Amino acid sequence: MKGLRQIRQDYRERLKAQYPPEEIDHVFNILLEHFLGLPRITLAMEPGKTLSEKQAQPLLDALDALKAYQPVQYITGRAPFMGMDLRVTPEVLIPRPETEELVLWILESPGFFPRECRFMDVGTGSGCIALALKQALPAAEGHAMDISGNALEIARSNAMAQEVELAFHQTDLRLPEGEWPEFDLLVSNPPYVPLSEKDRMMPRVALSEPHTALFVPDTDPLLMYRHLARFGSAHLKTGGWLYLEVHEAFGKGVAGLLEGEGFAHVILKKDIFGKDRFVRGQWQGWRPAVPAGGGNTKSDD
Repeated sequence: MKGLRQIRQDYRERLKAQYPPEEIDHVFNILLEHFLGLPRITLAMEPGKTLSEKQAQPLLDALDALKAYQPVQYITGRAPFMGMDLRVTPEVLIPRPETEELVLWILESPGFFPRECRFMDVGTGSGCIALALKQALPAAEGHAMDISGNALEIARSNAMAQEVELAFHQTDLRLPEGEWPEFDLLVSNPPYVPLSEKDRMMPRVALSEPHTALFVPDTDPLLMYRHLARFGSAHLKTGGWLYLEVHEAFGKGVAGLLEGEGFAHVILKKDIFGKDRFVRGQWQGWRPAVPAGGGNTKSDD
């Protein structure tokens, strides 16, 4: 038999160098509910509660995984996003609150595209953006693209669980294959972290989450945005919109890139922490003869 209070203390002792105390307890409560169905108030209500070895083993295994910098979302296989409970594995990025802000920015911009629009989520991963948009816009025709077949399998399973219909496409944005319809809306949270920043990231991100979804070369940090702008110029309707999540250091660069590729009404928006995090632009149907260079970019705080 294992005392539940002692197991929690083991978590606090073994993880104190990696997590603040309140986060350790939060993670412990998540795992307690996930593996045993016990609410977070269990220890307060039953301070002497014990577990059989069989009951305790998943918690002990999870502690080893946390100590090895595995995120709790990969341990449980679940992550929340916009009110949904999504399946996640190390094949996909863990959905983050900043990406929820991106979705909300789209949905709070009435009149930018019809409710019956056609949209594409590029680099869909778990499918979180596409699923949230389709749930909010049930009349829309939703598409989701990813280079990874394993990621698309996760996204498809999430779509089935949420009873949402999306069209999935496995292709490389840099050399997209197939015939594409015209879209009213393209949205993407692409790889944007320069590889040189890897050593400064939290180990549970740098060591566990998929590098192809995180990192870009130091020599070309706007690589994916250039391809997104070009895909947008080829497949957005005139007047269609491109919404992007960006690295805080490259927001102005991404905005200038969009202007140079022929996007108008470009806006750079900060996240709730005051960091440049999102860019949007409207495809005007033609590229300027001389790149605009970002001089007309507006900021939307």
